[in-house]
Amino acid sequence: MLNLKTTSGLLVLTLAGMTSQAAAPSLSYEVNGNELIINYTGTLLQSTDAVHWTEVAFASSPCKVKISDKKLFFCAKGETSKNMTIPLSDTVSLDMIRIEPGTFMMGSPEDELGRQDDEVQHQVTLTQGYWLGKYEVTQAQYEAVMGKNPSCYKGADLPVEQVSWNDAVKFCEWLTAQERAAGRLPEGYEYTLPTEAQWEYACRAGTTTAFNNGTNIPTMLQRTDRPCPNLDPLAWYGYNSGEYNSAGNYTGNGKTFPVGQKQPNAWGLYDMHGNVWEWCLDWYGSYPSSAVTDPKGPATGSDRVLRGGSWDYGANGCRSANRFDRNPDNYNYIGGFRVALAPVQ
Repeated sequence: MLNLKTTSGLLVLTLAGMTSQAAAPSLSYEVNGNELIINYTGTLLQSTDAVHWTEVAFASSPCKVKISDKKLFFCAKGETSKNMTIPLSDTVSLDMIRIEPGTFMMGSPEDELGRQDDEVQHQVTLTQGYWLGKYEVTQAQYEAVMGKNPSCYKGADLPVEQVSWNDAVKFCEWLTAQERAAGRLPEGYEYTLPTEAQWEYACRAGTTTAFNNGTNIPTMLQRTDRPCPNLDPLAWYGYNSGEYNSAGNYTGNGKTFPVGQKQPNAWGLYDMHGNVWEWCLDWYGSYPSSAVTDPKGPATGSDRVLRGGSWDYGANGCRSANRFDRNPDNYNYIGGFRVALAPVQ
């Protein structure tokens, strides 16, 4: 909290801490002539009595305040975080990001480079919030719950792979039972795979472009099987994982990488593009052409959906709208999953 006043031309400043459960706000200041320059994170509030607070309208950091004889108090407040960290063992935990309900356009526009016929664009409304893993499930996390590690590329922080849809579902079932026994499972929720709509909504994080940093595959590439500078900051894919060289020639040296090394999307989720394909709950099938609410995919089918692309795919396969399907018994070294905590369906 910052107490600002002047007394007989003397500037008096008092700085004290303000705490909350929020994503830690911060506040600092400097004086430049007759201006107080406030640097902060979170939301800037002001008060004349340190009791009744109002948000400083249209403020952004740094905020400049003219020094006068008027007493003012300033503080920075963060929003209470709804994210969770779940202990899986004494040394391994699972970070979950809260995803609020909302409406978005699922699929891709017809002019998106790399678009496939099964990406019919349609409006989707999700009426219930859920949590989604901050990272793809790692080998350490999988082993903490299942007691084994089937992965080809070994490493505690590498995403688990060589897991089938059935394996991923079993992990979620075991985790649900473990958390229910520990008394940590929210009422009416279960650990599960995200639906395809939940996955794409979370991946996009408000974007409508091919990638969740607001960019597309550059049209100058002409082909989608070439290095993509717009994707490089977000994903491990064929052209930065060692699978292909800059000329597009196959090398066979690709592999997975530790989770969380690339840039997250706006909601704090990492590796939604690339690294390993991620199983979704749905059977694979055609999209509707009209608006839907809380879709769960077809009632039956032969293949389950995977999303996100992987370390051995080009930019086309890593787009937010791209879809992949495999038999639920299938497993390989490019497929993993991300866990959701969602209302019981």
